[in-house]
Amino acid sequence: MRILISIFLAYVLAMSASGQAPSVAASNVIFGNTYCSQSLVSWTNGNGDARIVIASKGAAVTSLPANNNYYLASPTFGAGYSFSSNEFVVFNGFGNSVTVSNLEKNTTYYFSVFEYNGGGLVFSYSSTYAEASINTKNITADFSIDDSYQCENGNNSVFTSSSSQDASSTLAHSWNFGDGNTASTVNTSHSYATYKIYQVTLVVSSQGCKDTMIREDTIAPKPDVAFSLLSDSVAAGYTQQQCFYKPDGSSNYFYFKSVVPFKPLIGVSGTQIVDATDFFWYYGDGNVDKNVIDGNHSYSSPGVYPVKLVLITTNNNIEFCSDSFEFNVEVFSSPIDSSLLAYDTLICLNNNVFSFEHNTSNSGVVHNWDFGDGSTGSGSTTKHSYGASRVYQFRLDATDQNSCFATYTDSVEVVPQPDNQIIGLDPVYCEGDDAVKLSVSIEGGDWIPNTIDADDPEFTPLTLGLNIIKYTLDVDGCLDTTEVSTRVNPVPRFELGPDTSICAGSSLTKFVTKGGSAILWSTGSKDSFTTTSSSGQLWAEKTIDGCSFRDELTVTLINSPNVDLGRDSLLCGDGKRSINIQAAEATYLWNDGYAGGGQRDITSSGDYSVTVINKCGSATDDVSLEFLPYVCDIFIPNAFSPNGDGLNDVFQPSGNVEIKSMHVFSRWGEKLYSNLDGKEQFGWDGFYQDEKAQIGHYFFIIHYLLPEDGYGRPRVAKGEFYLID
Repeated sequence: MRILISIFLAYVLAMSASGQAPSVAASNVIFGNTYCSQSLVSWTNGNGDARIVIASKGAAVTSLPANNNYYLASPTFGAGYSFSSNEFVVFNGFGNSVTVSNLEKNTTYYFSVFEYNGGGLVFSYSSTYAEASINTKNITADFSIDDSYQCENGNNSVFTSSSSQDASSTLAHSWNFGDGNTASTVNTSHSYATYKIYQVTLVVSSQGCKDTMIREDTIAPKPDVAFSLLSDSVAAGYTQQQCFYKPDGSSNYFYFKSVVPFKPLIGVSGTQIVDATDFFWYYGDGNVDKNVIDGNHSYSSPGVYPVKLVLITTNNNIEFCSDSFEFNVEVFSSPIDSSLLAYDTLICLNNNVFSFEHNTSNSGVVHNWDFGDGSTGSGSTTKHSYGASRVYQFRLDATDQNSCFATYTDSVEVVPQPDNQIIGLDPVYCEGDDAVKLSVSIEGGDWIPNTIDADDPEFTPLTLGLNIIKYTLDVDGCLDTTEVSTRVNPVPRFELGPDTSICAGSSLTKFVTKGGSAILWSTGSKDSFTTTSSSGQLWAEKTIDGCSFRDELTVTLINSPNVDLGRDSLLCGDGKRSINIQAAEATYLWNDGYAGGGQRDITSSGDYSVTVINKCGSATDDVSLEFLPYVCDIFIPNAFSPNGDGLNDVFQPSGNVEIKSMHVFSRWGEKLYSNLDGKEQFGWDGFYQDEKAQIGHYFFIIHYLLPEDGYGRPRVAKGEFYLID
């Protein structure tokens, strides 16, 4: 020991002898094995005798070591010399690394390395230093509870971890359910044996990292509920079995008293917690009372009713725990069941007898009837007649073997007999006559048959024979049926046949079966037949039992055919022969196979013949036609030169036409040439009054005949031409 002290004193004296600050600062600060709470800090030493490391949380180091001060260090952050609340010395010595612990997770730490020389009371720190920062790893413990407020009965909590870390090592889970039970799986579930507020703790850890989360899981006490009839009400006659109506006429009524023991929830601190409680009374007839501690109810119909009290505890308006209790009460049936009552409500005054029946199977019911007119009766079935038309109030009083009483009242009416009439129907109609409007003296009934529209009643004579029409009326429940009849006779239909034709000079005879009917023809005949030889409408009218029918046809006179194809002809090359042959009801037979009559246009040379035949005779004609190989037309030159060279010296028309006259005019309308009879050849030589006409425009008018269809058709040509030298 003395040797070590001597060495240390020698070291201190040696350090005291050096007062010069280091000239080479530390450098290259690096980190390794960084976790949530610790990290290895390494650096490259400078040329100082020793060095200190200052660690700062959240910000770079701002406090620098002062000369001639010695700073105690601790690798546990916060235990060494403190420059400020976040700056601590974590190393002081000769080495080049230190493992710093007690760091916070997910936090930035800055490390500065200062070289120094000296010893004893003299220390010189370098003014420059090495610095670097590191972020510690993060770990977060967290979990959820699927239902953190449950009833003790059948509780089961599912715990799901949502813990996380940014390290790569395995994350371990440690669960403590607060009742002495634990688990180590990532996710887990647990059922508690009794009600309480439990603190569930999850600790997650990995190498150098650890975090804890605590959440509360509430298991609430299950309520115990019961009820009974209120003892005072039972003493007053409101027992578990009651009449629908009591003998005094009052209604049934039940009073219930709930019994609920107090079971508070024990909190974490040991205090009692009382949850909100909802009371629900279900009376078995669809009626419910809510948040009524003691229930009471009256029933509107007899029967056995299960009465249930449901108690539900709530926390933050969420239902989580319930209990129920149930027993039956009975309401005796009323001595009167209105569904079993049967009675007449309205009868006509004449011979009225009203039946009153209460068809109950309970032979112990005593019935007393009051008919409303001063008369009474007894028994489950009775009858009564009234003496006047009006409304009567009747009443039934009944008492059964349970001393239950009931009464029933209603009204019946006695009405006078209605008298109605159907108006507008004749005794006889013909089939197909127009519809007949009907009316009645009292509205509001029904027509028979139902084919008659009630809103717009009409009778349509369609059904042959006797037709019976009824009108049924209900006046205040008193029925009346009025009946009338009519007969619908058939129309004597017949047919004269289709329209026809007869040849001129012949006649047509038509017959109609007469029998017992009357016949009238348009010819004036009254026999079963008539004959006509003229064209026009022929009709017959047949009448029997007042019903008539008329039929008619059109008679047309036709002649035998007459055919004229025209004369044989020579026609121009572009001409045609138009032939129109018309004959009534005829057929046409052409020698070239052409079919039909009417207009036909022929444009080819040949011999044509046709025979036309109808029922009145036949006729035949033929024609020979030759078409020239060229077109018949006139040619008029548009210029000529009267210079004596033998070419176009004369203005002269030509063509397969017959020129009848020709005139030439100057531009001022002066006639220079005229040929009216064709005794001389038609043509102008360009001279007027023995002098040659001037060069220029001249005008012509030429009348000629153009061969068409074997005839010369008159034509006129007008225009201008030019005289050149």
